[in-house]
Amino acid sequence: MSSPRVQKIFEALPDQLKRLGGYTVDLQSILKWQGRDALGRDACVLDIDATTWADNNRRVIIVAKEASDKNNTAGLKTQSHSQGQAMGSSVSFIVYAETPEDHTGAQAQWLRIVQHALVGQLGAPMQLLLTANDTQPTVDGVNGAVATASTTDAGTLLPYGGVAYPGGI
Repeated sequence: MSSPRVQKIFEALPDQLKRLGGYTVDLQSILKWQGRDALGRDACVLDIDATTWADNNRRVIIVAKEASDKNNTAGLKTQSHSQGQAMGSSVSFIVYAETPEDHTGAQAQWLRIVQHALVGQLGAPMQLLLTANDTQPTVDGVNGAVATASTTDAGTLLPYGGVAYPGGI
């Protein structure tokens, strides 16, 4: 699945995150990579600190997955009324990040701002997957990675409004 809409969301995120966090970094430098992962899903790498990863970087990998329930039920996917086919533009997000050193530091604040932008402002469900502290978050096919790092599922955050299943935007 690849969607021009998702690519536009990724391109707009750095500006939104910069405003939410009060960061003074160069806007163009935050989006480090954009493309598709090994499964063909749209993905991007956002990092405020550096081009290459180092421990404690404020880096996230965001993967857009086709919106559906946990069982991938076809009847719950967004469909085209004229064709009866699932549309590829309705997505939820998976965020991969390093577990922060502490809950009050810059890394933790960065994760809260990413969560606020995706769940709070876009109204998109977001699954948070954390690698161990000091372990680079990687996803197979993203930014040259050949494997997905081991992660702990920190849960799926749903937007406000009593959503019964993690659909998408």
